[in-house]
Amino acid sequence: MIFSHISDSHLGLIQYGSEERENDVYDAFHQAIDISIKDHVDFVIFAGDIFHVPTPSGTAIMHMANALKRLKQNNIDSFFILGEHDISRIRATPVPYIYHNLEFARYIGRGKPVYYKDVQLVGFDKIRKSEMSDYGKKFEEIDSIAKQHNGHKILVMHQGITEINKFAAELNSTDLPKNFTYYAMGHLHDQFLKKFSHLDGPLAYPGSIELTTSEGIKETKKGFYEVDISSKEAKPTWIE
Repeated sequence: MIFSHISDSHLGLIQYGSEERENDVYDAFHQAIDISIKDHVDFVIFAGDIFHVPTPSGTAIMHMANALKRLKQNNIDSFFILGEHDISRIRATPVPYIYHNLEFARYIGRGKPVYYKDVQLVGFDKIRKSEMSDYGKKFEEIDSIAKQHNGHKILVMHQGITEINKFAAELNSTDLPKNFTYYAMGHLHDQFLKKFSHLDGPLAYPGSIELTTSEGIKETKKGFYEVDISSKEAKPTWIE
């Protein structure tokens, strides 16, 4: 079984006010979808910051809808959480909920386990640093649930980790639940993969799919992960 781990697509971003840069973001996103379909992945995880702003343009909304439709047409399920760019500070329904309600994709951001065949997925929407102290008990609860599950356990979060980037961090790796076989992270825009000794599986940031306003133009590589969970260990491969 293989799944794709895509994050920080920032659909609708118009860097430097350039229509060409807007289309670059859409093109990179659709490349990730095309490759996932070509490689016959079983499901796709979107780890937050799907859109660049909580009130995306109709164009951005349609690009995401068309991608999810294509995945559905190829019998590929998808799951998503929300990043800070997806969540409005006013009381409004986040746009990505539309895809959940239409059953194009499944929203998993409330910290409750959902299942794809024998794979357990638990996701959390972006947790602000001021809110983090409220989540210790929730992490303990889902860790206990994960420990009892015999198949793969995937934790999906949109957070910074201190050991990776202390300036964009809300928690330490030691704060994370321990019993997950793969940690599908979003938020940091550079690709990163590490197996911490105190976590059961690798922690992975695919990075953003394109350069964004927080980075400027620079020489770098962008992509996503395809993760093989056919064996006991999760084996991520980064796709440029």
